[in-house]
Amino acid sequence: MCDTCDSGDTCDTVPPQGFFRRSERRGPSLACSRGQRCDIDRATRTRCQHCRLQKCLRLGMSRDAVKFGRMSKKQRDRLQAEVLEQLGRREQLGQPETAGRVSLSPLCPLSVLLSHRVTRVPSELLSQSVLLSHRATCHPRAEELQGQRWVPFSREEISAFQSQPMAEMWQRCARRVTEAIERVVEFAKRLRGFLQLSQHDQIVLLKAGAMEVVLVRMCRAFDAATRSVLFEGKLAGPELFRSLGCPELVASIFDFAQSLSALRCSESELAMLSALVLLNAGRPCLQDRPRVARLQGHLDVAFRLLLRRTRREGLLARLPAPGRLRALCSQHLEQVQAFRRLHPGGLPAAFPPLYRELFAPDPADGPAGTR
Repeated sequence: MCDTCDSGDTCDTVPPQGFFRRSERRGPSLACSRGQRCDIDRATRTRCQHCRLQKCLRLGMSRDAVKFGRMSKKQRDRLQAEVLEQLGRREQLGQPETAGRVSLSPLCPLSVLLSHRVTRVPSELLSQSVLLSHRATCHPRAEELQGQRWVPFSREEISAFQSQPMAEMWQRCARRVTEAIERVVEFAKRLRGFLQLSQHDQIVLLKAGAMEVVLVRMCRAFDAATRSVLFEGKLAGPELFRSLGCPELVASIFDFAQSLSALRCSESELAMLSALVLLNAGRPCLQDRPRVARLQGHLDVAFRLLLRRTRREGLLARLPAPGRLRALCSQHLEQVQAFRRLHPGGLPAAFPPLYRELFAPDPADGPAGTR
């Protein structure tokens, strides 16, 4: 199955053979005469080599697989050993690499990684597994994002959204967020080892991390050129959400999406980043923190190896700090509570059950969004 061409069969885009290999060798000589907006599928794949190659790269095909071939087990183990050695050296010096970044955690010590022998789970296979889980639970799919030309809302449509009552607009957005969270829950269930955690720890990780993953995934459907995001089938700017009554939160979310979109992360990188955000051993109230740390450690090493294979190691230093995601989620909770004060007793009708459980539970049930 070729995701680039949407073909039911394998085709010549599979690296390191055929089109992908030839295009990589040509490199910068490829150009698009249609503004890099060509639709690529089985029927049109030969019309624009530039857009076809870009779609290959967005779907996670590896340049290094072309240049150097597939890694043997011996090469992969040696590379893993080098990464672990580097981690150990930094730990001894008290200098964890890119400390405070989303992909890494000071609560995942090297001793945990080594004592459970990370090499039992080949990192390349783990990366592929996470990517498959990501693709199966993302909406829209990568090929849909690239294969269609999304249009913005018209002025009349924007005006109609802005004139909606606050409660109605909150309910509408809560439904969309809930749908995205349901897909994150499915993503979590597909991650290696997640379902082996206790139910308590699964719930803690999802309550703390589901909204953060939704925000990370938002950058997939963000158009930096127009500062707009895909919403209900069309591109929407911050002004469309005016009737929510929280312009600072909306602006902060759009700023975050724009900054993450600027990094031009591949689907593989976003998949690994989402998994690391979710499986965070630093979340409070975990019962079996070492077990979560081991899962996080496997993902950490796999992410580093992925970036090394694709020569994207510099991405680690450019990822947003975890505090930025936490601040956005805290802003969201504050706005939910403000809405609740304005509409006492109206939450059962306004919000879907899952949204209420995560962000607006009854006071007797404890605080929302465990951090």
